[in-house]
Amino acid sequence: ETRNWLDGTQDPYYGGTAGKLKGHKFSLYEGGIRVPGIVHWPGRIPAGQVLDTACASMDIFPSLLTAAGGDISTCETDGVDLLPHLVNGAALPERDLHWEMQVQNAIRRGDWKLVLEGRLVEQAPPDDSVFLSNLAEDPSEQTNLKNDHPKLVEDLTASALQWRDGIETRWSAEYSPAEQGTVTHKP
Repeated sequence: ETRNWLDGTQDPYYGGTAGKLKGHKFSLYEGGIRVPGIVHWPGRIPAGQVLDTACASMDIFPSLLTAAGGDISTCETDGVDLLPHLVNGAALPERDLHWEMQVQNAIRRGDWKLVLEGRLVEQAPPDDSVFLSNLAEDPSEQTNLKNDHPKLVEDLTASALQWRDGIETRWSAEYSPAEQGTVTHKP
């Protein structure tokens, strides 16, 4: 995370660690996005489980809504209800997980992860324009497999860019103050 020392100096901060994982805050490599989750619901979710299925923060709302007795079908969500997985060990539906941060994009499909314009340090040039890894074999993202799997790179890149374009288009059409004719603040 870049710090501004109030004299105009921009200085990357390296006070934390992601252990053996590549990247850190503001990076879409595993060190920037992989975090553990702890769920505690006595009598409902079995204690002592260690589950390693990839999920995302967008899954929290549908899970809490279901836990509270709400109907997820009445909401537009990108996430899935994790309760069947947490309570009964049911498999989560297969799906791509996407991330974006400034110009970076990432997609995870099963064990495969593609990072586009990946940065290790905020506001630095990309470390790799295209980085493909198999997280089951290389969770630290040390080896770039992009040249070994060109078709997979092509497919994942197309999916990541289509997803990114979709959220950018929706933001512009539905939420952008400039497009909506609203003003959130005046300089």
